[in-house]
Amino acid sequence: MPKWFPINRLLQIRISSCIVFLLCLIAFIQFFASYGCYHYEHIPREHLLNNIFFRTNPKLEINKEKPNCNYDGILQSTSSINTLDVPQKFGDFTTNGLANGSYTPENCNPLLSVAILVTYRNRQSQLDIFIPYMHNFLRKQGIHYTIYIIEQQDDKPWNKGLLYNIGAKQAIADKFPCLILHDIDLVPLDNGNLYACLQEPRHMSASIDKFRFVLTYDYLVGGALAIRSDQYIAVNGFSNKFEGWGGEDDDFAGRIKAKNLKILRYPRELSRYTMLAHPQEKKNSERGNILSVNQMNYNKDGLGNAEYAVKSVHRNILFTLVGVKT
Repeated sequence: MPKWFPINRLLQIRISSCIVFLLCLIAFIQFFASYGCYHYEHIPREHLLNNIFFRTNPKLEINKEKPNCNYDGILQSTSSINTLDVPQKFGDFTTNGLANGSYTPENCNPLLSVAILVTYRNRQSQLDIFIPYMHNFLRKQGIHYTIYIIEQQDDKPWNKGLLYNIGAKQAIADKFPCLILHDIDLVPLDNGNLYACLQEPRHMSASIDKFRFVLTYDYLVGGALAIRSDQYIAVNGFSNKFEGWGGEDDDFAGRIKAKNLKILRYPRELSRYTMLAHPQEKKNSERGNILSVNQMNYNKDGLGNAEYAVKSVHRNILFTLVGVKT
């Protein structure tokens, strides 16, 4: 047997291992290339202004000596912040112009009023980042807005859908025409991401860093969603049945579709968000069954029959806190 035989065998093993590695790498790339939507359907940037739902809160005082706020420059902005540059502390944060969690531009009359609804429980570290970041971001946009924190103040299973219904009722009672349903662990990265409703429901967080800035599926509405108040009422809000994590957003997408409403989106370069670090919540094992049953019962489970007790509504300088016992 030749002396070089062991070396030859070793070379064969290395070649075969390389082939296996390359095949695995190709399969890996193909999987991620087919996972999600890199080029999802969206409104072209030049048509965004024509699709915005311009409406203000009737309680808003208009100064006729001021010009109207202009939004074209914001929508055309190409500036953004890198995920790694999102501040974790805000030592220089100021509350200029804020009252009751609200802001109204000083130099122009806003043409948009939005209520930002944030469901919350035991996420103080995220709240400490979200609130100053969002005020700094939104005060540059020339919009009138209020941030509502809807806090579940009991030890019962988490119920995000019910909390959104409670927050929506409060914001609608406060006469806001546009609701933005916003997870507390997401913050926007693109300055051109104007926080506004469109004529139909708008999924805002289509590109999240955790998911490689890819839309995971086309009927996704979770994360951040803008919807007109009249449309939220028409779809009967969220289901109140989902406890724990998961299912309520897909159910809400079904309600939107059932009313023949279309989910709209901004271009990808205006829809990027970063997800703040947090432990994974326990998934709702019953979410599939509830989704199936609810398809025939949207009118019986939602905004119209939400059962809860509001402990308090406290309007402080940074946000309006709606305390809830489910």
